[in-house]
Amino acid sequence: MKELEHEIKTAVFKEYERAAVKFGKANNSNHESFAVILEELEEADFSRFKFKGVFEKFWEATKTNKKSWNDVLDMQAYAIQTACEWVQVAAMCHKAMQSKEKAT
Repeated sequence: MKELEHEIKTAVFKEYERAAVKFGKANNSNHESFAVILEELEEADFSRFKFKGVFEKFWEATKTNKKSWNDVLDMQAYAIQTACEWVQVAAMCHKAMQSKEKAT
């Protein structure tokens, strides 16, 4: 788990750097930080919602002994998408911390 956490932290920093090139290294205010984090959070929630829908479909198929391997592939894809969205949430939290001097 520690190795995975390290890899995720690395991904968060890389995502911050990618976004910093495109949108700047810091936000202009706490309000902007809030809005940017909220946008990423909503995308993460939506991705999780899509995962949950397929997961419930998979469970219904499982209860009736139906094969639903496409659902498993879809769940994997949505789980990866959701993980990516959470990396972006963490990156925007990092950006908010870079903005603290502007916001005070």
